Amino acid sequence: MAKYEKIEDDSKLPIKLIRFINDISGPIEKHWHNSIEIVVPLSGKGFAWIDGKTYEYEGMNLNQGGHRVFVINSQSIHSFESYDVPIPYYGYALQINYKFLKSICPTIDQLSFIERPDYQYSKKIKEMIWQLDEAYLCESHYKNALIMSKLYEIVYYLLENISNKKENYIENRSVKNKKRITEIVNYIDQHYQDDLHIQDIAEHFSMSTNHLSKLFKENLNTTVKSYLTSVRIKCAKKYLLETDLPLIDVAMVNGFPNLKSLNRELEKDCQMSATQYRKMVKKSINYVK
Repeated sequence: MAKYEKIEDDSKLPIKLIRFINDISGPIEKHWHNSIEIVVPLSGKGFAWIDGKTYEYEGMNLNQGGHRVFVINSQSIHSFESYDVPIPYYGYALQINYKFLKSICPTIDQLSFIERPDYQYSKKIKEMIWQLDEAYLCESHYKNALIMSKLYEIVYYLLENISNKKENYIENRSVKNKKRITEIVNYIDQHYQDDLHIQDIAEHFSMSTNHLSKLFKENLNTTVKSYLTSVRIKCAKKYLLETDLPLIDVAMVNGFPNLKSLNRELEKDCQMSATQYRKMVKKSINYVK
């Protein structure tokens, strides 16, 4: 499992721009940080997991459209994982320092950036990230000024177009709870193939099932059972795409008691059976090739 590296600003700038070239073949462990992060998949297929919700993504270049970029809020727990497919993952991640954002917008704690998976929104952010990357390649002694101008443009666009005032805003969210829930979801990610129940998880972390359920509801707005099922579904989809295992084996190896149970959850998730999903995703990859 790939580990997440500590954020360090580039050359004393309040950002870090990361270029990924087939670097997330394995899952990135779920994590959180204070910085805002923008993730731009340009090619490849995979999953994004943000605060309890799973999104399948398919990257496209700037001349093609229709696929979202992800703006991850401060202290949102998140992770990304790419399929092992012939089309390698390529994209950007831009991390913007929280203190810098607060200096521009003192009320940033009361705002959240909302999902807008429409083409024009994605295309605009992709273009701005692309221009920021070009600024990094500038050979001028004053290129930091150019980088900062691109950064201010990105921040302005985010605040003006996709920010929204939080409902029931509570100041000073518990860092302790964030660390705790992150440990728990990563534990579930590592043991989802086992016969795992809420009582087992609660016992492992020396807490009551009620306390565990409350943590999930407050931090991820979901239940422990729903989260565990979502992990199993996500991993089953990878097996359906990346292997030729019989369907019953795909179900069993991913924590489902039988194929009927896997099909039931897939129908809820994407309105397809395991057979239909395997045919659909492999057909789409062959079409792209």
